Formats: sequence, C-alpha cells, structure tokens
Amino acid sequence: MEEERKKFNFSSNILGGQFLLNLGVTKRWFFALYIFILIIIYITLNLRVADTNIKIRRNQVELKNLKADYTSKSAKLQYQSRQGEIERRLSATGSDVKRPEHPAALVKLP
Repeated sequence: MEEERKKFNFSSNILGGQFLLNLGVTKRWFFALYIFILIIIYITLNLRVADTNIKIRRNQVELKNLKADYTSKSAKLQYQSRQGEIERRLSATGSDVKRPEHPAALVKLP
C-alpha cells in the first residue's frame, strides 16, 4: 500500500489537486486559490497558442506574397535575357555591339 502512495501521477496529483490532500491542506480558501491559479495558467497558455496561430497565418500570407513577387521577377528576367530582347535593348541605347558572325567553337585538347 505504501508503494501506491509513493507513485506520482501528474494528471491526478497536480491537476486534480490530490497533492493538496497529501500535504494536509484542508482549507477551502487554499483550494479556491489553487483553482484560480490553474485558471490563470489555462488562460495564459490559450492566449499564447492563439498568438502563435496569428503569427503563423501572417507568415503564410507573407510567404505567398513573396512567392508571387519572386515568380513575377523571375519571368521578367527570363524575358529580358532572350537574345532578341537583348539586341533590342542594345540598339535602343545606341550600342554598336553586334551578334557574332561565327559562333564560338569547341576546342578539343589532345
């Protein structure tokens, strides 16, 4: 019987208030204070969870916006890197750079 008494079950002893009986506290106001403390802890944890959920949603929206921005910039860069677009932009700026008549050849080493 003494072994059962020494066993500690968190949910029963702490949350159920059994440790108060084990300590010999029989005052009702002390138990009311204990319940009040549990309620404060419960409210605090729920507020932190809600705050974390709000941050997660904000971050998801921000990631969605950044992904859209990345996609649009990537498409614009791909368009600007096309050979015809590069030639058009060079001629618009007055550059005399021309397309090579003989493209580069692969050099094989013996």
